[in-house]
Amino acid sequence: MSPLERLLAEEIPVRPEPAQPWGHWTQQQQDAHWAALCNTVGTPDAPRPTHTENAPQNAA
Repeated sequence: MSPLERLLAEEIPVRPEPAQPWGHWTQQQQDAHWAALCNTVGTPDAPRPTHTENAPQNAA
């Protein structure tokens, strides 16, 4: 097999299909994730930050 034939036989990389959306986490999933994170970093029962909606930004 010539070098050109080997090159032509290689697979051409293609972009993967987009991932399927998972949706938003439930409150229970968020709480469980926060508890696991706190235990991992050694701060169990740390208060969870409050969720705030981002306000639209206006350019100056």
